[in-house]
Amino acid sequence: MPQATDITINNGAATPVAKTFTLISPAAGDGSYANWRLKEGTISTVFPRIAIAARANGNNARKANIKIQVPSSYTDTVTGLTKVGSAFDFNADVTVPDDFPESLKNDAAAFVVNAVAHALVKAVIRDAVPTT
Repeated sequence: MPQATDITINNGAATPVAKTFTLISPAAGDGSYANWRLKEGTISTVFPRIAIAARANGNNARKANIKIQVPSSYTDTVTGLTKVGSAFDFNADVTVPDDFPESLKNDAAAFVVNAVAHALVKAVIRDAVPTT
């Protein structure tokens, strides 16, 4: 199993800035989530978060689930308090069959990562609209 550590990734600014998601809790084993938070802002309920779990799925395969949530917030004009708004949610499942060739795993992983980084896929993720 890979060791859970902080995750540093670039934000979406025109000039990207590296942001560090702090490990909050590692996974306890199969089926449990490792959790990270980007501890920026005034209240923890609006920290962007990443959660990743993996488990055997009972069909001779392993399944991983990746969740990324970016909550929004605003300042209540009457009370001056920060309020939690809507949240952007990304939820992806990855299945790796037990009999999938080891020699193809690096390519498969690269295809997924590079596809998610592709401009077309980013646009779909950004606006949740179909490619027509």
